[in-house]
Amino acid sequence: MNNPLPIEWLHRDSQSRLVMARWALLAIEGLTVLGLAHGFAVALPMPPMAAVLSLHGVLNLLAAWRLRSGRGGEPYEIMAELAADAAAIAALVYFSGGYANPFISLLLVPLILCAVTLPAVLAWLMTAWVALLYSLLAGYYQPLTLAVTDRAAINLHLAGMWLNFLLTAALVAAFVTRLAQALRQREADLARAREQALRDEQIFALGMQAAAAAHDLATPLSSLRLALKELARDYAGDDELGPSLTLMAGQTERMKGVLDRLAAAAGAVRAAETLNRPLDEWLTEIYDHWRLMRPQVGGRLQLVGPLPAPRVREDPSLVSVLSTLLNNAADASPADLVLMADWNGATLGLQVLDRGPGLGRAGDKAEGWGVGLMLVRAALDRLGGGIDLTPRPGGGLAARLHLPLSSLAAK
Repeated sequence: MNNPLPIEWLHRDSQSRLVMARWALLAIEGLTVLGLAHGFAVALPMPPMAAVLSLHGVLNLLAAWRLRSGRGGEPYEIMAELAADAAAIAALVYFSGGYANPFISLLLVPLILCAVTLPAVLAWLMTAWVALLYSLLAGYYQPLTLAVTDRAAINLHLAGMWLNFLLTAALVAAFVTRLAQALRQREADLARAREQALRDEQIFALGMQAAAAAHDLATPLSSLRLALKELARDYAGDDELGPSLTLMAGQTERMKGVLDRLAAAAGAVRAAETLNRPLDEWLTEIYDHWRLMRPQVGGRLQLVGPLPAPRVREDPSLVSVLSTLLNNAADASPADLVLMADWNGATLGLQVLDRGPGLGRAGDKAEGWGVGLMLVRAALDRLGGGIDLTPRPGGGLAARLHLPLSSLAAK
């Protein structure tokens, strides 16, 4: 693998698989020694080989204990443990014929585990260590004494090569492939985390701009509201200016509500002041306030959930999500716009339906979906929900939202 991940970035279950692979390697060593000593009547120095197997088992127990206690998993520690595995294999091979022993290729197993799980520099260090052990076994070993003919000795060697190949292949297939899969999954998780962090950074920048805009607009908006109140008082009863002044006053109150929600989202309003109210009542208010901003749009609200509706906490981010989707739908097609809401005991489903061209045709509004959709997805991710954009039957676009009601639970 290119740029393998450090072992501390592995999930705990992947580290457990690595320990299991080392136990499987120890089991192969023990079975091989017992098979040669009792199955083929090979004269082996059992006391020192038993001591090596016991020491290997103690090292594995220590590694398993450190993993359970949460203190294991560092790259150099895993490197030392795999190097000890290779040394144990080399010691067993030393007492059983040296480099002529077909089971010497088991030295590749710790190297493979190291190459899959540890950084490249440690894999190369393990390669040098294994090569050194193999080179030493070529010159230093205790030869085996077999009470068989030369032909039988050759057949025994070939059978050992065959068995060693099967055991190594099974070990690689059972553990190494799972470790590699876990590493690939971890890389994908890290990529998603980096993407989420980048998106959060963009959202934060937009939020800072929105907060600055809200602060800058607060004073002129207050002045405008006072001026409109004075004009309404001065021209009370004027049939020509009265309706226009009333409309302007309503729009300034709507803008004040928007700024208040921005302040609430930024933490300017205490959490204790957040209202808990029935879901259908809150959604109706959101839609009615939006219609004040877009009175020319022909739309309707459909609430199809069971009554009484659950009580929820007013979340400013969901208000922003619905406003963004409704504005995009109204820009696409001012007629036949529908906001539909349905809920059950656990989930809230919302649909914004329009009769516009949808997302399949290029245009100015298709470009405008970029930032708006990014904000919508970020807000829904925070609430544990999601959004799907699909064609609406009969033409247009259907934006379908889903989120758990627990994210809006009344506090």
